[in-house]
Amino acid sequence: MNYDLVFDNWQDIGGVKVPMQRSVELNGRKIAETTITELFYNVPVDAARLQIPAAVAAAAPKPATGNVPYQWVIRRQYIGTYMDSDNVSYDTKGSQGLRLQQLSPGVFHLVGGTHNSLVVEMSDHLIVVDAPVTDAQSMWLVNATKSQFAGKPIRWVVLTHHHMDHAGGVRGLLGDGATLVVGQGSYKHFNDVLRAPTTRNPDMKVMDLTRVPIMEVPQSHLMTDSAGRQVMAYAMDNPHAKGMLMVWVPDAKLGYVTDIWTPGPPLPAKPNPGLAAVVNAVKKAGIQPARFAGGHGSVDEYQKLEKLMGQ
Repeated sequence: MNYDLVFDNWQDIGGVKVPMQRSVELNGRKIAETTITELFYNVPVDAARLQIPAAVAAAAPKPATGNVPYQWVIRRQYIGTYMDSDNVSYDTKGSQGLRLQQLSPGVFHLVGGTHNSLVVEMSDHLIVVDAPVTDAQSMWLVNATKSQFAGKPIRWVVLTHHHMDHAGGVRGLLGDGATLVVGQGSYKHFNDVLRAPTTRNPDMKVMDLTRVPIMEVPQSHLMTDSAGRQVMAYAMDNPHAKGMLMVWVPDAKLGYVTDIWTPGPPLPAKPNPGLAAVVNAVKKAGIQPARFAGGHGSVDEYQKLEKLMGQ
């Protein structure tokens, strides 16, 4: 992708030509803009203003002794590697690394990094929810499922939303002929993604994904198998992303959401619009979840969220 810093409105400031207008463009789209209204050079500053207060200095963190992910802000904003790690493929923090954690019979949570997926085992295939970060993480998941669920290909890939930290590895999950399930209004975006050339992808072999079927979910979509197991995807109104989906596994009484609620960590003291969106989506769907797993975090009881919302 092209990342350009564009200068404009040059002015003479003390004999130096300075661009007073500066914008950042990503593939031709303006994503940040700065306007300088006043600029002064070599203005005397009282040295006392530059002294760090003793109390602040005493409480400051000690110098780093290991690898410091100092570029994470830049990477998150402009490259799309959404991790607090210098591993460019997926986060490797923790002693166990990526792993499939069983939540109930046939339902597994991919955890161990910064971003999670959900895997549901059906009678003759698999359903995967979310494709975080990169194709490298997706290929790890594909290899793990082929080992653990031999003979069961991934037939459905459901994306809760289009943000690249939860959809960046979507190509890696589609090699077995899966159908991609996305929220309403997302078809064109993912149609363009899957038709873009990926001949230099270091994380996976070259694949032709131009024929991958893409299904938009305007309200809900049912996925089932010959044994009667069901997985539902529900559209949800929310403050985070257009076309967002919530996933529901009825026999496990388990829901799955990303970003608007991070199950596991303590809930905030007061409700917020994201948490309200989860409760409203559950009520609209007419379901009764016992727990929720998350695209971040782990798993938690839905009753805690209901209590916070005063339900």
